[in-house]
Amino acid sequence: MLKPKIQFLINSLISGGAERVAVNLFSKLSKKYDIHFYIILNDIFYKTPKSIKFKPLSNYSIKQGNIKFLSAILKSFFKYLKETQKNNPDLLISFLEISNFLNILVAKITGEKVIISVHCNPNNMYPKYTLYGKVHRTLIKLLYPNVDKIITVSKQIEQILIKNYNIPKEKIKTIYNPHPINKYQKLANEPLEKKYQKIFKDSFVFINIGRLTEPKGQWFLIRAFKKVSKKYPNAKLIILGEGELKEKLQELINKLNLQDKVFLLGRQDNVFKFLKNSHCFVFSSLWEGLPNTVIEALSINLPIISTDCKTGPREILCPELDIEEKIYYSYYGKYGILTKPFPRKFIFKSLEEEPLIEEEKLLSELMVKMIENESLRKKYSSGLERAKDFDVDKIVKEWENVIDSLIK
Repeated sequence: MLKPKIQFLINSLISGGAERVAVNLFSKLSKKYDIHFYIILNDIFYKTPKSIKFKPLSNYSIKQGNIKFLSAILKSFFKYLKETQKNNPDLLISFLEISNFLNILVAKITGEKVIISVHCNPNNMYPKYTLYGKVHRTLIKLLYPNVDKIITVSKQIEQILIKNYNIPKEKIKTIYNPHPINKYQKLANEPLEKKYQKIFKDSFVFINIGRLTEPKGQWFLIRAFKKVSKKYPNAKLIILGEGELKEKLQELINKLNLQDKVFLLGRQDNVFKFLKNSHCFVFSSLWEGLPNTVIEALSINLPIISTDCKTGPREILCPELDIEEKIYYSYYGKYGILTKPFPRKFIFKSLEEEPLIEEEKLLSELMVKMIENESLRKKYSSGLERAKDFDVDKIVKEWENVIDSLIK
């Protein structure tokens, strides 16, 4: 018996949350469905298994700039349309806005059913005061109501699409990102390389994981950590990830004289061995979709301090709270601690040039408490219980239910 055929599109397989989710999800779905997996840009960090038919639609890389990117999108649209007509799939699925737009337009031409997945808060990701933001918001309002199903990765994103983009509620379903929890725990047991071991020796280590980009807000974290290091000289902060702000962040580290306290360790294939050897995960994002790194830290039973940014951290760490419920900071939730979200601005300055803002002070106070209070660390060292709610097998079943309802 032939498997139902599913065609999937995503911008690229560059290192990132949505890209990792796509590979994890479709690797599992390939057991039940015939998966044809396409990427617009030929940037590949995550590898797809042999059970998936994989194909880049262009030779362009994100590093080639915006003009090349626009050219790649246009060429990929026509190539993807031809592939769709050739494959005659039972269903189209896509992640991320550019791929979602292309998928919807192709489905309009070919008559295929389509599922799109929204992985970010469009209000933050696409500011209405920019041309880029206005175009994206307009296309979301025009195109998204025409799909068969929208999968959001958090309930708050679901509410935003309904309230701000006039998407019918019945077209939207929230399915959280899938995580291979057992795999994470195995990876955590791998030894750290010798060059990193000295960072952890006789130190209390805070860890942050994420691209070095505006949404991740690491400059606030570094500035807040300066105050922590004054009180506790043996405290360290490691940040895993690459991005366009790396030089600016290193300049800030130098300016604050934290060269032997804060370490930008780049992108790591196995973040879990770093999590296992750290003492507290600190999440500093200005906005999110559903932060995978928070779930990864939970799976290693690491205490977590997180900004209460939109969207995701509250849903993961404090399921006892309503999405829009007003709280006072700092909030000690069931699975982690929420601190006041940071404003959307850059502060690459020393504390003498510009003193800590209120949000940075709150974060530094929480980090100090985490060092001083062993019972607090113990209270937040059982996150695996919550992480299991995001286990890949559970999430795949939810996806299968949606897919099967559309291809019957």
